[in-house]
Amino acid sequence: MAKGRIMTRKKSRREGASTVKEMLLYGLGDVGSNFIWTFTSSFLVLYYTDSVKAAAAYVGTMMLVARILDGASDILMGVVIEKTRTRWGKARPWILFGSVPFAVSLLLLFNVPTGFSESGKNAYIFLTYVFMSVFCYTAVNLAYHATLARFSLTQHDRAVVTTVRVLMVTALALVLAYATPYLLELFGGQRKQRSWSILSAIYAGLAFICLMGCFFGVKEKVPLPAAKEGGRRRPLGPSIRALLHTKYFYLAAALNTVGAAFSGSMGGYIYYARDVLGNAGYFGLMSALTMLPMLLGTPLMPLFFRKMGKRNAILSGMILSAAACAVQFFVPYSLAVVLACTGFRALGIVPLLTAAYTLPGDIVDYMDWKDGIRTEGLVSGATSFGSKVGTGLGSATLGWLLAFGRYDAGLAVQAQATLDAEIMIGAGVPFFLCIACIAIILFWDIDRYLPQIEEARREKQQVEGPGGITDI
Repeated sequence: MAKGRIMTRKKSRREGASTVKEMLLYGLGDVGSNFIWTFTSSFLVLYYTDSVKAAAAYVGTMMLVARILDGASDILMGVVIEKTRTRWGKARPWILFGSVPFAVSLLLLFNVPTGFSESGKNAYIFLTYVFMSVFCYTAVNLAYHATLARFSLTQHDRAVVTTVRVLMVTALALVLAYATPYLLELFGGQRKQRSWSILSAIYAGLAFICLMGCFFGVKEKVPLPAAKEGGRRRPLGPSIRALLHTKYFYLAAALNTVGAAFSGSMGGYIYYARDVLGNAGYFGLMSALTMLPMLLGTPLMPLFFRKMGKRNAILSGMILSAAACAVQFFVPYSLAVVLACTGFRALGIVPLLTAAYTLPGDIVDYMDWKDGIRTEGLVSGATSFGSKVGTGLGSATLGWLLAFGRYDAGLAVQAQATLDAEIMIGAGVPFFLCIACIAIILFWDIDRYLPQIEEARREKQQVEGPGGITDI
């Protein structure tokens, strides 16, 4: 009898587990997206201000407007995913459909025509950024994250899959942080259009290859729901109402907003390193100290989530990050202090970054258990709205504060007002974002329902079977 119970427990732990191959190929999809997204987030403002000579205030405002539109497009894309029925599933096919336009959008972003007037350049910048973020990135990224809940079937497995994904993306971000400045210099320097054109073409090609690897390597395991009920198409109204009555939807959206704004503020590292610390070469070191804690800490997150729960793990991490930001704000010119604070701040945000993209899947499971409604597309779209707005706020704040500090790309040494603005970008803004995250996460208590959710999932699987869809 005891042996039978042990075997049952082992079988339960294996239920819904993804293979190593699935984890790696799924992670490859985010690697592909981040050849575009990380490159854009880290270097696009620099390209606009130093190469295109666009006004920093315009760039910041443009990015915020575009990200608000982007957030709205997430909700619409969520509806599109819910209505999609193909042999590849309902979320995954959009990775295929969106990959080519996504790659092309990167080429358009970093090739602002030099012969345009200032107003012409501003219009081109806005239209191409909207095309990339509102249409291309939304289609690919939302479908990618909605796919997670359709092939990874338990909360613990999603945490493990996300850990692998975060490790892969963090390693890529570290490589890009070091390689991009070197490659720009190799191709002619950051002020030359030719350098950005060549590098964007390389990254676009690599992004497309990685996205195709993800599409062909990962299959949706959750069977498609019936398209019709009683001869009529299943309405979205009940799903939307259930979502809007779920407090975790609002909490996840708010957390994504704050977390994305926190990450977006890191786009100011290149200015901080060059102007405040006096050496642009420190940017790579600051980036390394941002990525290495993630590489070391992320593999431990599934264990921490199991022992502490996501809420307590995120809360502890954000307290550490807030303390690091406060110290850096008051000691902004010491290289040793800034580097130490950068490392501790990055370590503190690891739980949030690891958990952020598992939260929609947790909400999907919660709604399935509570209301009998499973809507991966709507949940992913609605919660992703927050991350898009947050990214826009982070980028906009960067542009606005640079403009407020009267940043001048032509100066070798910036004025004190500019340095003060860059210190606020590097330490002050992240501190307030940490406090906001702490306030939000105090209300997240979905972990207490996990045993009931898992039991209901197992019972449902025993009745319906593992399911699946035809994939040719």
